[in-house]
Amino acid sequence: MSEKPAISVVLPVYNAEAYVREAVESILAQTFTDFELIIINDGSTDASGSILRELAAHDPRIVLVERANAGLVSALNEGIGRARADFIARMDADDVAIPERFALQLARMSAEPGLGVLGSFIRIVDKTGRFIRLGTYPVAPAETARFLEHGSPLAHPTVMMRKEAVIKAGGYRKVFSHCEDYDLWLRISELGYAIANLPQPLLNYRVHGANVSTVHREAQELGTIVARLAHRCRKAGLPDPVEGVEKIQAELIQTVPASLRQDLEAAMFVLRHARVSLADRSAIESAWQDYQNLHPEAQRESVTCGFLMRLLNGAVRNQAYALAMRVLIEAYRLHPLDSSKLLCIKFKARLSL
Repeated sequence: MSEKPAISVVLPVYNAEAYVREAVESILAQTFTDFELIIINDGSTDASGSILRELAAHDPRIVLVERANAGLVSALNEGIGRARADFIARMDADDVAIPERFALQLARMSAEPGLGVLGSFIRIVDKTGRFIRLGTYPVAPAETARFLEHGSPLAHPTVMMRKEAVIKAGGYRKVFSHCEDYDLWLRISELGYAIANLPQPLLNYRVHGANVSTVHREAQELGTIVARLAHRCRKAGLPDPVEGVEKIQAELIQTVPASLRQDLEAAMFVLRHARVSLADRSAIESAWQDYQNLHPEAQRESVTCGFLMRLLNGAVRNQAYALAMRVLIEAYRLHPLDSSKLLCIKFKARLSL
């Protein structure tokens, strides 16, 4: 490794003993070798620490930092602060990088100075590493910029970032825990940097019960809405509504001018109904009635398709087949392509059980 590596890899670890060895070894096995691997052991209480110390003893590229638990955002910012390279690669402790990942991403980033963040497609695998499906994302910067106005266009653990862009944007913000990446991409885009994805799967993304998107889904969805509104405020020359806020609450949305949030009725509706029990027939019927009172324009928003598919699942579970048919017809009437995709994914998942 040179005095200043070409890439600094930031890998936060917290209680990942089942997967962390494979994750680290996939980085050490990269075809491009000029990197430092900054591992932040964020107060793990399992065997992660001993595994990491063993690995660090055998490869000088590993910079192991062991500290008390302070959370993912703090670990990410500490890793960025310690990074010596101009390019920072993200990685999670339960995923596996494809050997050519760094080589392909660095070549693209070096060739395009205006590119601030570069991700890739992913192979979604189960906890044993068995392939489930391919995860795709918008590829070209223009396509990604359009997608960014509605949600994150990147798989966070796949990204390579230009360090100067991350520093200028102010790094990750703790108030956006569980969607800290989306908030950062918005602020980097506001600085004029492009964001893109390589159309190859360069990471095996492991899905299990402890994923942030599974455990903290409601907080993640609320944070995504607030991050989008904060982005709109900044672009309009208004103060950032989360400045000085320690925790995001739904009431924060009402502080944003109505003109900047009027198209988010559907997203807020879906968020309010995220906890509807699929085992409670009366709750499902009530949610369907609430949906029928939703403004037609809001019903057409793509985010409502997921709500309808969940309602369909609950109706079938409760043998409310007439309601299930009405929900299915509504989903296909307004969202034919998205409905087909979601049903295919669910069908494939059932076949793999």
